[in-house]
Amino acid sequence: MGEPSELIQPAFDKFWDNPPSRRELQKAFNKIGQNQDYLFGAVDTQALVGNFLCETLGVTKGQLDAYVAKKAAELEEQRKKAEEEAKINA
Repeated sequence: MGEPSELIQPAFDKFWDNPPSRRELQKAFNKIGQNQDYLFGAVDTQALVGNFLCETLGVTKGQLDAYVAKKAAELEEQRKKAEEEAKINA
C-alpha cells in the first residue's frame, strides 16, 4: 500500500514549503548569536554582582554551601508533598 491519500490537499506556501535560503539561515544564526551574547553578558553581570555582595557583606563559601543545602532540602520536601497530594487527588 502506498501513502494514505489526503482528502484535503494543503495549500502550497512559499515561506513554509520552500527550503530556507543561505541568506535567511545566516540572518537567523546571527540573531541567535546576538541573543546568546546578551544572555552570557547578563550571566556575567549577575555573577559579578553576586561576588560584590558576598565580599561586601562578608559571606563565606561555607555559608553559601549551607544555604544551598538548606534550600535544596526545602525544595525536596515541597516536591514530596506535591507528589503525595497528586497521589491523593488522583
